[in-house]
Amino acid sequence: MRLTPQQADILKCIAADVFGTQASLQLFGSRTDDTRRGGDIDLYVKGFNQNLEKTLDAKLRFLVKAKQALGDQRIDLVFAPAEGREQLPIQRVAEQTAIPL
Repeated sequence: MRLTPQQADILKCIAADVFGTQASLQLFGSRTDDTRRGGDIDLYVKGFNQNLEKTLDAKLRFLVKAKQALGDQRIDLVFAPAEGREQLPIQRVAEQTAIPL
């Protein structure tokens, strides 16, 4: 995993603050491969099932806090589908490859 323990802890704390302690944060994408370089921080959020307005508001708050704490990093957030909703391909990839922080 190409995040430092400090970066992972910062992201987990921000997630707990913004999404609640019931939510979990997982890393997926190129940052899970230690042999690769660069790439954005792809994060998968599970356990945060809100309406679209609340989800977008939380996503923006998370990104602002994460950028303030980590500096100018490219960060993408993908949310797990709400119960009963079909998984999008990106959600399927995240489910299959993500590493819990």
